[in-house]
Amino acid sequence: MRRITILLFGVLIGFQGFGQDPDPELFKTWELYRIVPDFGFPVIVSEIDPPINPYLTINYDLSFEGFGACNSFSGNFEYQVSQHKLRPINYTETTETCDTQIWNDFEFYYFDFFAIEDDYWYDIFTDSSDGLQHMLYTNNPFGLVLDFIAGNPLSIAENNSEKIELYPNPASDQLFIKSAKVNIKKATVYSISGKIIKEYLAIGGVIDVSALAKGMYFLEIITIEGRSVKKFIKN
Repeated sequence: MRRITILLFGVLIGFQGFGQDPDPELFKTWELYRIVPDFGFPVIVSEIDPPINPYLTINYDLSFEGFGACNSFSGNFEYQVSQHKLRPINYTETTETCDTQIWNDFEFYYFDFFAIEDDYWYDIFTDSSDGLQHMLYTNNPFGLVLDFIAGNPLSIAENNSEKIELYPNPASDQLFIKSAKVNIKKATVYSISGKIIKEYLAIGGVIDVSALAKGMYFLEIITIEGRSVKKFIKN
């Protein structure tokens, strides 16, 4: 792990002194894949039990919002042009006590990356080992590094995307599936890492999501014409 963060430091430090705009690939929703320490083993988010679905959305105006285990946060980034860094400001968060201590501990470390007004390096690249776009984010390459991924880890084509809608989204108890002339045969909820959370075989246009933990999920919908994938958020 030390080699990873030292390499990261070498890559990120090279950005300093170049006056340029933020990488346009920055502006999207990033799912937190793991937290990498300088020493020891990384924390893989998909292995946290009970499961969580933390994410970070960065908008074109450099505002941001995200979710941890049971709380959300938001704020703005200031772009440090001369150093190619981001500085979070105007940070706010919800303060609900999570159901488990491991969730509270996770949020304590995760939220600090956005609550502390400091300069943060970021590096965006495609990892050849998984084919996914990653963003590394840290204010100390020799400390903790957040490793985010972008895109759909399920890699499923949305053949019927334009014919299917989900509402309300975010959802608390029930998620309605609106389809135009599409016969839904099966629906499966996946975590952002691609793990199957729940399957629904009898679909009457609505599924019960009340038992899901708060966070972001993918819903794979199987129809007689093919299959599609939609994102939804459980509140």
